[in-house]
Amino acid sequence: MQKKLGFGIIGCGIIADFHANAIHELSAEAELVGVCDVVFDAAEKFAHRHRTSAFKNEAELLASKEIDIVCICTPSGYHHSSVVAAALAGKHIICEKPLAINKEQLDKVESVCKNSGVTVSVISQNRYAKSIRRVKSAIDQGLLGRIVCADIYMKYYRSQEYYDSGSWRGTKRIDGGGALMNQGIHGVDLLLYLAGEIKSVYALSKTLVRNIEVEDTLSAVVEYASGATGVIQATTSVYPGYPRRLDINGENGSIVLDETSIVRWDIQNGGGHDDVVLMPSFTNGAATPTAISNDGHIQQISDTIRCIREGIEPLSSLADGRRAVDVILAIYKSAEEGRRIDL
Repeated sequence: MQKKLGFGIIGCGIIADFHANAIHELSAEAELVGVCDVVFDAAEKFAHRHRTSAFKNEAELLASKEIDIVCICTPSGYHHSSVVAAALAGKHIICEKPLAINKEQLDKVESVCKNSGVTVSVISQNRYAKSIRRVKSAIDQGLLGRIVCADIYMKYYRSQEYYDSGSWRGTKRIDGGGALMNQGIHGVDLLLYLAGEIKSVYALSKTLVRNIEVEDTLSAVVEYASGATGVIQATTSVYPGYPRRLDINGENGSIVLDETSIVRWDIQNGGGHDDVVLMPSFTNGAATPTAISNDGHIQQISDTIRCIREGIEPLSSLADGRRAVDVILAIYKSAEEGRRIDL
């Protein structure tokens, strides 16, 4: 029997509970060794709740020989520094999105992680859903024919109280962006995963409702390398907030997803859909960030353990994590400069 891999968690905010609970669910192969936070009291309370140890700081946690993998759950603008420190310490990494928030940070992360030879998995838990894999298979098999349009609409709601609850929320320096970078990045990753590389973007970004530094409403027109076109829309400004909708339309058929639930499967000649169940989305973070299932984190952390043991790339890799941020940064540049940006 292989030994359990030891986990450490950096950052003890809301999302850290998803990681800790997933690690507990995988107790046959994983063990939560300890946690840390810039506020030691928060780390102690979190450690008590999850029956583990609280390290005094990040350096002490990374020095632990019992820790093999580090989950990075800090605010977005701090991800890159923790990723770099973990890689230099020889720890494998599971990083919440986004991997980093600007090109300089991305370049540094990519260089250090590749030179360190560690495995990096960037949280994109929706990729692991059975329905998403089924849609990916249908597209790869060519059941939809040539893809003509691929659109994603993320009309989410976050109150002013949500932004006021943390000094970093809605800031350029630490949040890195608004509705698209923070709430919308999972959708951008899914769009890239299912529809392929994006060639160019043209965007309009506004702050219409919330008192924040970054956008609460954004729309972008995109062109894919395949020639297909699409729309990316992200908000935190519309009440009451709706499940993320992803449309993939091809010459021979269309598939529509609400979050990770398939709600339309319209393919000529049946399209091999005997195993497809059409159903609405029951859990989503459209209005409440924590109203999501923990299943995706369990599957992604389990898959990362397997990839580390087998020496292979995770389904959501370092390159995938960078690709989503690169697209978002291009969209922001387009909105700022008022022109099309080629990637």
